[in-house]
Amino acid sequence: MVKKQLALCIGLAFGCTMAIAGDDLGIRKYDINEFDPMLLEQVREISRNANAARAEVSGQDDMSWVSEMAEKAIVQAGDENAQQNDSGLASPDGSDREKKHPLGDGNRTLIFVSWSMGATALKDILLSFDGLPGVGMVFRGIPDGMSMGDAVAKMHLLTQETQSTVSVLLDPLAFQRHSVSAVPTVALEAPNDALIAKVAGSSSVSYIERTVKEGKRGDLGTMGSTQEIIEPDLMEVAKQRIAELDTDAMKKRAIARFWDNHKGHPLPPVTESATRLLDASVIVPDDILDSQGRVVQKAGRINPLDMMPFDQKLVVIDPTQPWQVALAKREYADHGENLTVTVMATQIPTSSGWDLFNSVQDSLDAPLYLLPPDMAERFQILRAPSVVTADTKNFIVREVAQSAFEEANHEHQ
Repeated sequence: MVKKQLALCIGLAFGCTMAIAGDDLGIRKYDINEFDPMLLEQVREISRNANAARAEVSGQDDMSWVSEMAEKAIVQAGDENAQQNDSGLASPDGSDREKKHPLGDGNRTLIFVSWSMGATALKDILLSFDGLPGVGMVFRGIPDGMSMGDAVAKMHLLTQETQSTVSVLLDPLAFQRHSVSAVPTVALEAPNDALIAKVAGSSSVSYIERTVKEGKRGDLGTMGSTQEIIEPDLMEVAKQRIAELDTDAMKKRAIARFWDNHKGHPLPPVTESATRLLDASVIVPDDILDSQGRVVQKAGRINPLDMMPFDQKLVVIDPTQPWQVALAKREYADHGENLTVTVMATQIPTSSGWDLFNSVQDSLDAPLYLLPPDMAERFQILRAPSVVTADTKNFIVREVAQSAFEEANHEHQ
């Protein structure tokens, strides 16, 4: 058994084959359960079809916002401790590690803001609470017409200019949880995200802390002037954009681009028929030992064909040449009972793409695969078409010229 597996490994058997802006910024992921299940299924469907087509979709204009949302859903700036506490990763044992809030354990103070308040007011808040633990300044979304990257950079600039350690969060869910509709609003939040108390019209926490000590809870009303929130809810924007996606068109574009990224291994044509023998032997540089230290294969030259027969017929063609497709069809039909035939294409031009691929498969009534470069090297396949078989000691590489194929066909008729 060990020798059989060694032979397989030696090469007889073959198969067909955003970054976050700024080091000071961290990520706090959305809870996936917050999204509508139907919308999530649409996103999963997009991903499944893209993967099935092996397409690169990151360059699409209509998908750029999805990439940004995936990587920068909630942004925090400043506090290194907040970055360390932000974890949505799986633990080494495979279980989900408990997600921690970027503001740490315990009660937290959220100061809800908007760019409608002006940069000066926002900087004053950052300076006022610098050094206080568990305090975060929270935005609901990004202004209309601004990219996610620009919004992140703009928020990051606030902490750079003030050198404040207060975390800046992009968290529309917090606005929804506590029904925040105007800014500034200060809210005290429990570790389980439950509201302790909130007050609108002020960014000061002294009043709300004093009122909570007096036993009051919940919405404490408005104690000053407020501003409108000019940023649309990021979650609602995401849901709307997902709902508007033309998934059928995206799948078609992904499939159409497949052959741009899978060039195969083009080979020159055969000009004169020839047959070559290829020594199947390989060199084992060191003794191969089992778990008990016993030698299962001594170092030296070995021939895998001594251990296992090569029950394959590998037919390599250029599918753009109809006569080579006809040759592959003939070789596929003439395989006998003991050989498995695999037809491999040296290339599929982008201009022909799936039309050519599917037409060749239909003609063969068999699967078609792309020739991997390492397989071409292992069997020394230098030209197309080539047919690879083996005897008891050697691989046999047979190159067929068009004239020889046509002559044989004429005689057969």
